[in-house]
Amino acid sequence: MRKATKWFLLTIGCVVGLVGLIIIIFIVEMTPSTGKEEEVKEKASAYLESQFSGQMEIYDTLYDNMGNFNGFEYAAKVTNTTNGVDFLVYEQKDTGEMVDTYAVSFFEEKLNNLIIDDIKTRFSEAEMIVSSYSGTDIDSEYVGEVALPNIQDLNVSPTISIWLNRGRKANDEKKINELIDILKSEVELPHASIKVEYQGGNENDGILIREY
Repeated sequence: MRKATKWFLLTIGCVVGLVGLIIIIFIVEMTPSTGKEEEVKEKASAYLESQFSGQMEIYDTLYDNMGNFNGFEYAAKVTNTTNGVDFLVYEQKDTGEMVDTYAVSFFEEKLNNLIIDDIKTRFSEAEMIVSSYSGTDIDSEYVGEVALPNIQDLNVSPTISIWLNRGRKANDEKKINELIDILKSEVELPHASIKVEYQGGNENDGILIREY
């Protein structure tokens, strides 16, 4: 009996120790490296000095510990003190080159400001609204401080994502078609897509997508 109890306690101790080790490893992996944060700040500072004319300010760093971004692990968070646009500067994993997301962030904020009121009027329960130019040619075509064209002159298709904490309703398609018409006739975008994702409804609601 004593031997069985001893083995039981030993097993419990090993399990607890293993769980503790896993927790420690998880915490270490989730904690950013101060050295790498300083390194990306220094590289970003040199990049901003060579690519922009002084209106950009580093205010923080981003550690991608969950693998949400393909291009980097550490990035500098930067703001344009003139217009308030926030963007990232980082060393691209594949090429080792420093790049920025200023143009993408600029156009995303511009589009969001142009359409968000119309979206909220039709989907007042929207939990999150995101205008995205990610995955287009903008980030490679406009690097550093260059003259950016009007948003209407971009020959790319942004995606406007709307998250709703409810199921699909019968008039949702009508509302999306109205937003598409606004993007075409009022905002005058040549291409765009709208994606509505339902959360909290039934599994058949899926995602509603319209594009032109």
